[in-house]
Amino acid sequence: MKRRQAGFTLIEVMIAITVMAIISVICWRTLDSVTRSDEHLRDADTETTAALRVLQQFQRDIEMRADTELLNGALRPADAPQRLLPPSLASARDPGGAFAIEIIRSVGSDGQRWQRVRWFQQGRTLRRASGAPGAGYPLPAPVLAGAIAVAQDVQRFDLRAWQPGAGWNSLPATADALPAQGLEMTLVLRDARGPQVYRRVLPLQ
Repeated sequence: MKRRQAGFTLIEVMIAITVMAIISVICWRTLDSVTRSDEHLRDADTETTAALRVLQQFQRDIEMRADTELLNGALRPADAPQRLLPPSLASARDPGGAFAIEIIRSVGSDGQRWQRVRWFQQGRTLRRASGAPGAGYPLPAPVLAGAIAVAQDVQRFDLRAWQPGAGWNSLPATADALPAQGLEMTLVLRDARGPQVYRRVLPLQ
C-alpha cells in the first residue's frame, strides 16, 4: 500500500502568504522610515551649515572692523566719549523692534580701503548690505536696495554687548557705559525641526 504524499494544505499556504505580506510591509515601512530620517538629517545638516556660514560672515565683519586710529578719531554725530560700542559699530532698532547693526570694516588685503556694512532683519529675512569702498571717512552708506539675503525664516536676530562690571547689555545702549569687551550674536531660525537657536560670542578687545 502506497503512503500518501505529504503536502501543504490551502490554509497553511494562505497563512504563509499572509506572514510574508506582513513581513514585506514591515520591511517597507522600516526602509521608508530610514529613508525619511536620512532626508531629515541631510536637511538639518544643510540648514545648520547655512546658519554657520552666516555666523562666520558676521564674525569676519567684526574681526575686520576699523579701530579708532584708522578712523583718525572721526566719531559719528551720535557718538559720545563713554560709549558701549567702538566707533566702528553702531546699532539701532526700527519702530517694529527689528534689530540692525552697522560695521565699518576693511576691504582687501592692503588695509587701505574701508566700507560700511549693515546687517538688518527685514520681515523673516536677515540681510547684509554694503556700501562702496573708500579710502577716507565719511564712507558711502550701505545700499539697502542691493542687500543680500543671508538667512530665511528668521525669528530673531539680536546682539548683546558685554560691559565690564555690569554683564550683558541689550543693544542699542540707552545710557553711557564703559567700552564693551565682547559681543554675543543670537540668531533664531525656524526649520522643519522647529526654532533653532544659534549663538556666537566675539571679543572686541
